[in-house]
Amino acid sequence: MTDAADLPPPLARIGTGIPGLDEVTGGGFLKSGVYILQGAPGAGKTILANQIVHRHAAAGGNVVYVTMLAESHARLLQHMEAFSFFSPSVLADKVYYISGFNALRDHGLKGVVDLLRTEMRAHRAGILVLDGLVMAASAASSDEALKLFVSDIQAHSTLTGCTTLLLTSEHADRPVSAEQTMVDGILLLRERAFGPRRERSLEIVKFRGSSTLRGNHAFVIGNEGITVYPRLEAARRWGAGATVLPVGVGTGIAGLDRMFDIGGYGKGTVTAISGVSGSGKTTLALQYAAMATAQEKTLFYGFYESPQLLARMIEVAGIPLRAPLQAGHLQFVWNSFGENVLDVLASQLLERVRQSGATRVVIDGAGGFTAASSYGERGGSFLACLLGELRALGATTLITVEEDEGGGGRLLDTPSMSATADTLVQLELRRGESIRRFLSIRKSRASRHDLRVRECLLTPHGVDLAVQEDTGERP
Repeated sequence: MTDAADLPPPLARIGTGIPGLDEVTGGGFLKSGVYILQGAPGAGKTILANQIVHRHAAAGGNVVYVTMLAESHARLLQHMEAFSFFSPSVLADKVYYISGFNALRDHGLKGVVDLLRTEMRAHRAGILVLDGLVMAASAASSDEALKLFVSDIQAHSTLTGCTTLLLTSEHADRPVSAEQTMVDGILLLRERAFGPRRERSLEIVKFRGSSTLRGNHAFVIGNEGITVYPRLEAARRWGAGATVLPVGVGTGIAGLDRMFDIGGYGKGTVTAISGVSGSGKTTLALQYAAMATAQEKTLFYGFYESPQLLARMIEVAGIPLRAPLQAGHLQFVWNSFGENVLDVLASQLLERVRQSGATRVVIDGAGGFTAASSYGERGGSFLACLLGELRALGATTLITVEEDEGGGGRLLDTPSMSATADTLVQLELRRGESIRRFLSIRKSRASRHDLRVRECLLTPHGVDLAVQEDTGERP
């Protein structure tokens, strides 16, 4: 029987330097491991590998980058110069670009192995990149020969302590091949179409010696290079804690506060304000935001109205927001409708909440998330996880949700919102000689509440409520 004291120490890690990727891999690549980065041309493999290379060099490590190309590396370097991670200063003594084309042409796979072994040792490489595994595969006389080639690379990686990345320009979803059975890990890079939109993602289908985040994770390519956004449902950190408290958080509307036994929304809860277009959802959200103080900072995260338009709405409604804005207790974040990626939006929102220390959060509205490409597949689970993360951060969240104009109270933005939200406030329009707005509380998990319908009245200081009628019902 093996004693715990006899177990070998855990394998050392090599950080990737890619934002989000170490979280997906469970801490980075394993030292001396051999990994395949696979994807169709244009998927982002070369950018990913070069970013890892230059981050490793910036931290003091040495890298050998071998391509299976006949031409010089000038064009590759020109392409990489567009990214901020690229540093020409490390090319002289930290990052070595070498062509393996002649070795493959003249001596076959054995010649490539000899070249890799020599360069690993000569430059004391911590990372080796072989860009063009598909060329080596085409030169192999059989699957067994290709397996032997990869096995030789693994042996030399282990002896030198070098982590090796093998790049292959093959479709991520092709059948399993010989070399895939030999390596320590496989990262698949994809670009998927959603109608006219396209979205990049990364998936780890194999990773020996580490727990990873399963499934597809979005990534974007920007001026800084690649940023990976771990899929929220897989990366969520919140647990079943006592995040909801029977303490009232002011709504910004005196009449609405009085409808709750605790004097407002429950602390740490999620409140959905639903209604058709024009029923006053954003106005109620702004009044909630107006309660921002140094002790209760507020983040207003919107998709529909720009900050300039919101300023005009605030002025017309008479909502007293100038003081908290000037004091810095209230922040507006605006995301215009476009080709947004769900996990990018979630990451941005959660990071702004952490940075600002906001305990009041407004999301105006849920449709900004449901319009993203992959929402249809992920559904309410994404939104439930996002709202759970906000609870864990100690936020009392208000989210506006669009209702079907046809009536019946059907929520257009997300059918699961009625189950996800702790409190549901419904707004409605009634048309007669004039249009009048009414409010009711459909449910509240945090406290008992008034069941009566109340009319929304516009006062010089924003919206307040009046009792429409006394039905005799009480909470």
